[in-house]
Amino acid sequence: MAITKVMDKTEINYSVYVNIRSNVMPHIRFQKRINGLLTKAEAKRKERKLIQQLSQRVAHAEGHGLTWRMIVSKWAATVASSSYLEKSYNPSTIKDYVSMLHRWTKVWLDKPASEITRGDGREVLNLIIDKGRSKAFQKRVKNTINMIFNWAIEEKVIRGIHNSPVYGLKITIKQDKRPEILKTDEIRKLLYEAKERKHGWYFIWAMALMTGMRNGELYSLRWEDVDFDGGIIKVERSYNFKTGEFKDTKAGNWRSVPISSELKSLFLEIKNTSKSEFVLSRIHIWKNGEQAKILKFFCRSIGLPEIRFHTLRACFATQLIGSGVEPVKVMKICGWKDLKTLSVYLRLAGIEEKGVTEGLNFLPTEKGNVCSINSKRS
Repeated sequence: MAITKVMDKTEINYSVYVNIRSNVMPHIRFQKRINGLLTKAEAKRKERKLIQQLSQRVAHAEGHGLTWRMIVSKWAATVASSSYLEKSYNPSTIKDYVSMLHRWTKVWLDKPASEITRGDGREVLNLIIDKGRSKAFQKRVKNTINMIFNWAIEEKVIRGIHNSPVYGLKITIKQDKRPEILKTDEIRKLLYEAKERKHGWYFIWAMALMTGMRNGELYSLRWEDVDFDGGIIKVERSYNFKTGEFKDTKAGNWRSVPISSELKSLFLEIKNTSKSEFVLSRIHIWKNGEQAKILKFFCRSIGLPEIRFHTLRACFATQLIGSGVEPVKVMKICGWKDLKTLSVYLRLAGIEEKGVTEGLNFLPTEKGNVCSINSKRS
């Protein structure tokens, strides 16, 4: 605040400038200047009045609270801090959450969080549906919004509301499509054609199909992880393609993958020409995250369904389950912690439904099961 004496050629007057900023929300600030006041006493009266008016405006703005962009940034900074003890977040996870919200809740970013309504929440979920994203992804976005809103409400960063704008909204999908997956003969065709054409990704695709390892796990696989004598691969690290860092596996613990005789021969074939500590070639476009694009293009060129790279892992799991391997063993090899994930692959393999209709026996036989039914009624 300031009162300034202004000297003109013919007269003296005063100027008043008032600047009020919120102590709790620094982005909230109001300022105003009044010129041409004739006396200092009048300037002081105007100054007091301006202070009162602008203070009321600041208080009103504080009631509306921080924008959604600020809430997300504040949450990210808080959970990344070493002093935050509620839950430990991987830096890449925090970055993913922030990036996801900046994309899918873009229209909220500069809006006060307390003014975001349930209708706004439904619009975001509908946008995700319209873009054809999976039900699991819709849940992920919804849960992330709920998590950050709940944190902000508990920390009193957001005032005047008690629930997230997506709280209680149901996730809907247009159609639960069956994921595309390769059958046994299609898997053989993929690897046969890749080897015949000396494709640079042949060993990578074969390794994914024969181990069920994730993309980052394959990229970080070293020869020291392959135990030929024990007949296992020790999977204990993964590569984060976004940060360029090696980290723990997705499940957070190491696991063993058995080495079959066929897989062993593949390892030996690679080892004969490899001089690297890593098992698989460090293909540049792989590091750039273009593995799905390459696989889809090759599948299309040889007349196979255009699958994603992660589908190779699904092929591994369903082939094992379909061949009679106990689901719990497949779960252990693939590194899944819950049965919910496994149930997806059980459905794809058709194991849960296989054989359950064998006992119906509806059609007539030579002995005439219609007569036997009639006899039972009598």
